[in-house]
Amino acid sequence: MLYDLNEPFLSHNKDNELEDEEIDKIIAEKMRQGFITKVYGIISYQILVTSIIIYLGFVSTWFQEVILKSKFFLGLNIVVTITCLFLPMFSAKLLQKMPSNYIILTLFTISFSCIISMETNKYTAKSVMSALFLTFVTAITLTYYAWKTKTDFTVHSGTLLVCLVLLICSSLIFLVVRIPFSNLLIMYGSLVLCCIYLIYDTQLLIGKRGKKFSEDDYILAAITLYLDIIVLFLQILKIFGEKKSNAKEEV
Repeated sequence: MLYDLNEPFLSHNKDNELEDEEIDKIIAEKMRQGFITKVYGIISYQILVTSIIIYLGFVSTWFQEVILKSKFFLGLNIVVTITCLFLPMFSAKLLQKMPSNYIILTLFTISFSCIISMETNKYTAKSVMSALFLTFVTAITLTYYAWKTKTDFTVHSGTLLVCLVLLICSSLIFLVVRIPFSNLLIMYGSLVLCCIYLIYDTQLLIGKRGKKFSEDDYILAAITLYLDIIVLFLQILKIFGEKKSNAKEEV
């Protein structure tokens, strides 16, 4: 019986390769966990800033008069928000390098929060608090589902984009052509689409599906998920909220 002198050497090399692969896998998982923690930390900061600005919209007369009711500041906030969203399209590295990425993040969060505060100020404080609670419960539930489900939502990016375009076009059409219950259809359709997008973007963040965010795109991931949550909050507020004109407001 012939004995292969290279067999122990080959076996040793295979064992080393397996060990290297396991080490690389562990390192990749640790990096991803750090990335996810960093993104949720940034989102928490954004939600805190938004909550403070919404609160000021209810309790500060100066803030209401100078910021919320000013057409100048409304236009300024819209310009800053749009600029911060579209500027990285011309240079993707703006959201990957410090300090430009954090400057853009902060400017976007503050300006967008002021716009949100203008909208929430139309509703009673009780309605806003209820919408915030419902948004929190919904976001936690959808995030848990995105982590645990075996369904890969990241492969449906094209379908989601088509649904979004159809929803926007339908909204524009219903502004001109009045159809019974069209507003409810748009609001509930937007709510459902927001929920699906939150699942989709969460799976991109997790990175265990077909597509994922790069570890360098922590600011982009944070802004994307933040927008999902805020738009979800606005849709819930529109559906279930009570406007100030229909109720006595006590702050």
